[in-house]
Amino acid sequence: MKNPFTALLADKQSKKTAPQQDDSIKTSVLDLLSDGMVIFDGQVGSNAIFYANPAFLKYYGLPSNQVIGRNIIEFYSHYLNDDHIAELHSAVHEATSHTTEICVNQETKKGWLRINLEAMRKQGGGNHYLILNQTDISQMKQVRQELKTSNQKLQQLVSNQNQRINEQEVQMGVMFEQAVDNMLLLNAELKVLDVNDSALSLFEHSKSDLLGLELTSLLYEFTENNIEDKLSSVEMYQEVPLDEVIKVSRTSDVLSLLGSVRYITMKTQKYIVLTLRDISKEQMAQNELRRSQSELEEVVRSLNLATQAGGIGIWSWDFTTNELSWDDRMYEIYGVDPDNCKNNYTMWQERVLEEDIFTAEEALNKARENLTQFNSEFRIQLPDKEIRWIKAAANVLFDQDGTTPIGMGGINIDVTKEKNAQANLRHESEIALAASEAKSMFLANMSHEIRTPMNGVVGMLSLLSESELNGEQKSMVTTIKDSALTLLHIINDILDFSKIEAGQMSLESVPVELQKLIERTLDVLCLQANNKGIELYLTYDASLPKVIMSDSVRLSQVLLNLVGNAVKFTDSTDEMKGKVWVSATLNQHDIAPYVEIIIEDNGIGMTEEQIEKLFKAFSQADTSTTRLYGGTGLGLSITRSLLEMMGGDIHVDSRFGVGSRFSVELPFIEVEEPPQDPTPNYVNGSRILFVTNDQNIATFCDINLANFRCKTNCVANMQRAIAVLDYAKKAGATIDLIIVGPDLYHYYEEKPLSQFNSALLEEQKFIFLSRDPSIESGLTKSNYYVMPCSPFKPSELTTAIGVMRELISCERNIKPIVNEPNQDIRENKTGLILVVDDQPTNRDVIQRQLNHLGYQCEMAVHGQEALHKWRNGSFDLVLTDCHMPVMDGYELAKQIRESERKDKTLGHTPIVAITANAMVEASEQCIASGMDDYLTKPVELKTLDQSIEKWMQLSPIPLEEKPSEEPSLEPEDVEVPTAKPPHEPICMSTLEQILGTRELSIVAPLLEGYWESVNEDIEKAEIALTDKSDGDLQQIAHAAKGAARSAGAEELADKFEVLQNTAHLKNWPELSDTLSSAKVELKRLQSYLVEHSIIEDTEVIYE
Repeated sequence: MKNPFTALLADKQSKKTAPQQDDSIKTSVLDLLSDGMVIFDGQVGSNAIFYANPAFLKYYGLPSNQVIGRNIIEFYSHYLNDDHIAELHSAVHEATSHTTEICVNQETKKGWLRINLEAMRKQGGGNHYLILNQTDISQMKQVRQELKTSNQKLQQLVSNQNQRINEQEVQMGVMFEQAVDNMLLLNAELKVLDVNDSALSLFEHSKSDLLGLELTSLLYEFTENNIEDKLSSVEMYQEVPLDEVIKVSRTSDVLSLLGSVRYITMKTQKYIVLTLRDISKEQMAQNELRRSQSELEEVVRSLNLATQAGGIGIWSWDFTTNELSWDDRMYEIYGVDPDNCKNNYTMWQERVLEEDIFTAEEALNKARENLTQFNSEFRIQLPDKEIRWIKAAANVLFDQDGTTPIGMGGINIDVTKEKNAQANLRHESEIALAASEAKSMFLANMSHEIRTPMNGVVGMLSLLSESELNGEQKSMVTTIKDSALTLLHIINDILDFSKIEAGQMSLESVPVELQKLIERTLDVLCLQANNKGIELYLTYDASLPKVIMSDSVRLSQVLLNLVGNAVKFTDSTDEMKGKVWVSATLNQHDIAPYVEIIIEDNGIGMTEEQIEKLFKAFSQADTSTTRLYGGTGLGLSITRSLLEMMGGDIHVDSRFGVGSRFSVELPFIEVEEPPQDPTPNYVNGSRILFVTNDQNIATFCDINLANFRCKTNCVANMQRAIAVLDYAKKAGATIDLIIVGPDLYHYYEEKPLSQFNSALLEEQKFIFLSRDPSIESGLTKSNYYVMPCSPFKPSELTTAIGVMRELISCERNIKPIVNEPNQDIRENKTGLILVVDDQPTNRDVIQRQLNHLGYQCEMAVHGQEALHKWRNGSFDLVLTDCHMPVMDGYELAKQIRESERKDKTLGHTPIVAITANAMVEASEQCIASGMDDYLTKPVELKTLDQSIEKWMQLSPIPLEEKPSEEPSLEPEDVEVPTAKPPHEPICMSTLEQILGTRELSIVAPLLEGYWESVNEDIEKAEIALTDKSDGDLQQIAHAAKGAARSAGAEELADKFEVLQNTAHLKNWPELSDTLSSAKVELKRLQSYLVEHSIIEDTEVIYE
């Protein structure tokens, strides 16, 4: 708004020719203004004050000569804060109209001012003067503040009052809604305004259906006068009961209600609350009581008839006269003529058999002395010598005062038929038990008899597989061995089922490392899963203790069966990768916590009909399952039985063609002194970057690390990883380590990370995941850790993280894996082993196995001979059968231990049982007799080797530590190929690095197996090339490249690598040329292998 004084001065400026008295008048007007006013130069840089009226000078208490000529900004800087000075400076600089309110806060002056700035322009344009008008608004500000404070207080009072009213109404509303009784809120016209939840259930209607209805439409046989009459003479809130019973008709019944009414007020309005209580159950109870009384009377009448018709004899005994009173049925039971006998106590004694009279009289006298009930069973002999069983019961009878016993009254029942039936049943049960024991013994003996020859079969097959065989022969040996082991598995299933069926299965409760047990289960099934292209994963709940109380043997059996089934019924296809996921979590029931283990797969799944018969013995999903996958159909039946014995349960959810999900629930029993789990100490809070395109790996890593407060991120390649590292560094964050997925393992193994020339990568620590089962966990460099993820085990992941964070110590180099004992290891194995077995085949097998493993041994055919040899020799280990003539293995162990106790200088000789008895009790008997360990026939070579090393405490010397001067073990008459230059088909130097040797007996089987597989690889690549499937070709070439490098076929590996790296370009002519050059190299490889007698020259190469 334009200031009027500005216009006045502007007029003065524009009329320079006006008379002098006009200027004087206008100046006097400015001087008389109550608001302060100054006029100052509008030129930038000057802003000098030309005029200040008296009100302005008075406000600041300054004379005119201390104001005129001063810079307006400098003047106000003594009174205003920096923000207000800046605002004023900006307005003066821009020479625009401006109004603001500012605070003066100096020691000499305090208060509030309203500043109004206006510009006066010359006639020719441009600013000449600026006029500043200030008004003291301190008092107005104070009044405003006081008014604001008063309003706030008033609003608070109103708000508090409204809140109290609302709270009261809310409380009333809550009480109304949550009341157990059925309540309706009515207006004066008895229309329904509201109903609580109980009333809604009573009327079986929604609230919207009831609101607005007249009460009489809900309650028939009800009149409005009932309520009006009752409330007319009572005070507010006083409850008045209604006299009549109210009927409510519902869908399935009619209820009887009692009601009461009261007045209430809400927001000055008066309402009626009708409360209804259902008395239907009370009426039903009364009716039921009347019916029960009637039935009781009928029962009494029927009982009397039954006593007469059912042969129940009634008797009484008078303590004073010692006389008995019998009814007719009593005489019939005892076979006595009532007319020709003395009816007294002595007569009864004479009828009871001599063997039973003492017990019967003792019970009778005890009841008489203690005034308790008499109950007994005894036998009586009739005059015709017939024996009958009698069940007797009686109560003591008292006189009229109820204090003095005068006799006893009771009944006798002839239970001879029941007793005879029980005897027959007991006899049949004993026969059945004997048959069951005979069956169990038969099965145990059959198991022993079957396992004894199977020991020879499997043992010899293990040795045969170690000999020089061609590919077809190895395949046949493997098939025979698998068939034999399958037969043994079937035998074990039948034995377990028989024991459970007979109730002879016993469980133990010992500390079990659950996570380790599950991971061992996955290890056992890893080879089978890898052969089918199935990925195995485990997630373990960090809140679930690593150790719980359970039966490790039976729990392992359950898990092996369930996970084994998941692997068996799952396959990998081009469209979908087979996957089996095992998870272990700690959950909570209403009563107690429990362990839940879930085995989930994406296999063939099941229909509802198949699930229904899933846990039945000798049953599978359908006949096609048996034909396709084999088995006895006992596995899941045994699994459910074992879990029920453990106090657990099993559930299954499956969809045909989608997969299955088995959920095992086990009671969670804590260990009294659980070991401390160090995992959180070296995993918690880690910052981890995943580099992978494998979403499964990233997901399962995340799940396992979720409870450790780890922060994770995932990128698809190393370039993106470098970008993330750069961003993190700029943000001041630290990435603890990088985990590289298995899909990129071989790529970065062959192309080192130095290719990226990134200082950020050089500073990082890496964990490389690999699906190669031969890879061993450990450090390969100071900042590189390799970890197998097939199967995926959480313990290995957390251990790797701990190692890379330098919280766990680890060996710095991965030792080469030696799967088979070779001559180098055999030289370091010493010790003499005593073998005891009465079967020649078994002795032959185990002798061959021990010789193959590099041990010396002596044989004994029974325990007595073995004991003689042990006493006269020096043996490091005893391997003995349990069941032998003359002296069995148990007695042998006892004799050896007894000798060691008597002569401490003998030390302790480890004794390991090798028996065909697969029953669990057999192992317990072995340990009880003094043996150290227990192996079940047939014993595989690897198992035998591990057991011997365990008890003889042997450790193979690593190959790289072998003295260089050690003489060669190669036969002189065998020509061993030396290391060839890189252009040779096989690089022996590479093989020596991989296998630790270039000995022909070890290298040849590997190269022979590789020759078979590489032909298949070429064939698959040819098919993928023909189908123009770049994805398949890339995968085939990738796998073939790894196999070629493992076999030392460097030239072929290079060809496959070219195919792998160029397949995505889909240059089919070029890819065909590359494959043709690979075939040429394949022919060179054939010539090389034939030349060194590794394969026959008749073997046909893929054309």
